[in-house]
Amino acid sequence: MRLKGVDDRDAAAALTLAEVRVPRTALPPLGPGEFYVEDLIGCAVDDEAGRALGTVEGTFWNGAHDVATVVAPDGVERLLPLIPDCVLEVDVPGRKMKVRWSDDD
Repeated sequence: MRLKGVDDRDAAAALTLAEVRVPRTALPPLGPGEFYVEDLIGCAVDDEAGRALGTVEGTFWNGAHDVATVVAPDGVERLLPLIPDCVLEVDVPGRKMKVRWSDDD
């Protein structure tokens, strides 16, 4: 990505931790199986067996990949790595996800 007026490393460094926003219409179209991480917020999360784990309350970047914070109705919080081994299906219009999860991990 390039930002207008940011022509060198020093100019880019000055923007460290700055928030960058673009209109959704400027984002590239998604391919099959792709999703925007922000679209997961509010999705219901079930494991492979259909057990409800909670709802995605937020996401963050941990330095290696995105992570979803999933909160159950009883307040149990799970941190779900948003990686292909864990995220099996995402239905953004249906507001749900199916994931590989074991409380024993």
